[in-house]
Amino acid sequence: MHCLKSFALAALLTESVLSAAPLFHADFQPGQWHETDFLAVKSARWPNIGKFEQAKDHLVNACPKDASPEEMLGKRAPETYAAMLYRTPLTGRHTIRATVSFDYRMAPAIVIADKPDYAGAVLYPELRNHYEIVFYDGGLNIWRHWFVNGKQIWKKAGFLNVPFERGKHCTVTLDIRPTARGTMLTVSAGGHSFGIIDSDVPKTYYAGIIASEGVNRFYDFTIE
Repeated sequence: MHCLKSFALAALLTESVLSAAPLFHADFQPGQWHETDFLAVKSARWPNIGKFEQAKDHLVNACPKDASPEEMLGKRAPETYAAMLYRTPLTGRHTIRATVSFDYRMAPAIVIADKPDYAGAVLYPELRNHYEIVFYDGGLNIWRHWFVNGKQIWKKAGFLNVPFERGKHCTVTLDIRPTARGTMLTVSAGGHSFGIIDSDVPKTYYAGIIASEGVNRFYDFTIE
């Protein structure tokens, strides 16, 4: 009887561990993740395609070496932009996590997006309708981007004003939960959280990361 109880307990623990395993996890250390799991995408606002570079224990967006932090936040921001999406589309409820930091003021982000489209681009597909969950020195923002008559427009769909320190690691979490009233997006970081309900979030979506407006660092990326 004791053996049977031990076996049942072991089976229960194994099932619990398996159920807690993430759907996808990338640890952005050298040799610990696969570039083929992701699709590089560009912004429809700028012609260039930015890139992520491998550092000692993270990914960092390639930024112009001759630009000041203020310039990368302003007129040279397009040169800092890099984005990639996990290749497998998602549906239903998921939790997306990314451990990030920034060197100046902003702005590593989690993104959820419609299927990217080439839309005239030659080598890389573009982000079309998408939501950016942005982490920066002044808090957290949810930006919605969409297209009207072929032109990209955007608005701030939600925000939380709270200070975050540059150079400090922080895990940003996005919980995506479809409801009868629309999709609930709940964003958390550093013990703070807020949420919105938006009926325009696509039922099938792609998840990934965006770096822009300065030096952004990503240490991991998880889909649960």
